[in-house]
Amino acid sequence: MTNKSRTRSITIFALNMGGSNACRLELDAIFTPPYNAARFGISLTNSPKQADLILLYGSATLKTAPILSRVLAELPDDVKLIALGSESNAASPFKGAYGVVGPAVTSEDALQDEERLRLPKGRKISAYIAGSPPDPQTILDGILASANF
Repeated sequence: MTNKSRTRSITIFALNMGGSNACRLELDAIFTPPYNAARFGISLTNSPKQADLILLYGSATLKTAPILSRVLAELPDDVKLIALGSESNAASPFKGAYGVVGPAVTSEDALQDEERLRLPKGRKISAYIAGSPPDPQTILDGILASANF
């Protein structure tokens, strides 16, 4: 017998691209009262291959960009990517720093510069959650809006 009132769970993996951890602190806050993301079936996982959503946060750096590109290339096709905060959206406030390569870009949008975090072919960012850092309610709303399975 199935329970039709039960909603599908949403498993997320938070992928730090470098930079500050302000977005991670706000992300962790969605699992505390009064937000309580677990009531919506949202949970964190330790493996990106088991996630429904990947939250990219922070500015990609020279050292992390090749590793992140490889991790993103190995993900299943149904995993959605969400850019969390202004660091992952526009690399601000660190844009132009010697170790920052900028936000994640699709292969079609990327310049010939090898030091960019390129998303694998066919992958794109599904949603952008704005803020520096975004507040917990905005993060929760963004996850729920983009997790329409």
